[in-house]
Parts: sequence; structure tokens; C-alpha cells
Amino acid sequence: MNDVNLKGIVTGAGKGIGFSTCKLFLEKNYKIIAITRSKSIKLNNLKNKYKSNLEIYYVDLTKFDAVSSICKVIFKKNKNINFLVNNAGVRFRKSFESTSLNDIMHVFNNNILSQLNLTKNYLLNINKRKNNSIVFISSIVGPKGFKDLSVYAATKGAIESFSRSLAIEYSSKKIRINCISPGFINTSYASNFKRNKKKLYNWTIEKTPMNRWGESNEIANVIDFLVSNKSSYITGENIFVDGGWVAS
Repeated sequence: MNDVNLKGIVTGAGKGIGFSTCKLFLEKNYKIIAITRSKSIKLNNLKNKYKSNLEIYYVDLTKFDAVSSICKVIFKKNKNINFLVNNAGVRFRKSFESTSLNDIMHVFNNNILSQLNLTKNYLLNINKRKNNSIVFISSIVGPKGFKDLSVYAATKGAIESFSRSLAIEYSSKKIRINCISPGFINTSYASNFKRNKKKLYNWTIEKTPMNRWGESNEIANVIDFLVSNKSSYITGENIFVDGGWVAS
């Protein structure tokens, strides 16, 4: 499959890393099926520009029956899907003792169970005679310890472990499965974080050898590499895109 003919699904497409990934892929003439929970003016603007190369589906990925129904529509309409980018998720910062069971279920439903459900639907519907790539977005919070992020970290660690084992399970079936762990990235939450948590923000800069937060497009470039033929011999990996945080 020539990279210019790639077609795939990107979740969490309305903003941040998901939106940057859709934008990059459309610029490269990929055909994109964007899934987002909320209406996105930026995504609609892309639709106006790229028209037939972009389909947008509005669905809450934690509504598992709705996701299965949407997948039936997507795969009936699109016969040659090549990749899935599991980007959607929620942030969560709270001390563990003050975290309720409902909090825990909310984070796990969004960050791990919804991704397992969508991935299963994807694997059940794709043409396994063609090369396919699945990319998960984890975080440096998975392998590193962070105060007040224990529940969030548990979901990100689970994603990394799941993707590695799934990669082994499907390694002989032309399906590559990899994970990306970003550091601190300038996405939709960044402005409030920098304004309201100045001390913590300064600490993140000090901890990052490159002395800055990353940009969404810098993650999108790595996602592009992993869905393309340029990474044809890579599976079961977790790639840190963190300005050197984990290395230090």
C-alpha cells in the first residue's frame, strides 16, 4: 500500500493531538474518519476544505453499544481502512484518597475500556490480508511516578501493556501495534495549566532537558511515521516523545 493511499480512523479528533493528526494526514492526502465527542469548529473547517477525504462521526466512545453501531456504518462505507489512532482520553488529577469509585470508573472507561472496545471492533472488521497499523497514545505518566496522578497513570500503564501484548498476538497477521508516550504537550489544557499552576509548570520545564513543552504536531509526525510504511518492521514498541524527560 502506497502511503498516499492510506485511510484510517483518528479518535479525539476535535482538538489537540487528534486534530493536529487529522490536519497533517489530510495535507498528505490520506482519507480520514474522524471520531470526536464534541462539535468542533476547527474540524468542520477541515471538512469544508478537504470534503470527500474527511468523514466526521460524533460519538462518546464510552457508550459501547453506540460505538459498535457507528463501526458498522464506518466499515460498511469504507472497505480499505489501514490504520486506527486511539487518541481519545481524559485527564485526571486528584489525590488517591479523595478519588471516588465513580471517578475511577470515569477515567478507566475513557482511557482504557473505550479503547479496547474500539480496537476490538476495528480488528473484527478490517481486511486482515492488508497491512494495518494501530497506534495508542499513552503518556510519560505511565512509567514515571507523579503526585496526584495515580489513577490516570494506571490507565496509561494499562494501555502500554495492552498494546505490547496485542502486538505479539497479531504480529503474524500484517497488523502492527505501537504506542506513543508524550511528555507535556501544548494542547487545549495548557493555557489554564500554565496560568493556574505556575510552580508546577516551571517544574515541568526544569525536568524537561529540552526546556520546553512539545507541540501537537510533533506528536502527529510520530503517529504518521507509525501508520506509514516507513515503520514496517516496528511493532510492540512504546516511543517516548517527551523532550528527553524519561531519559533524564
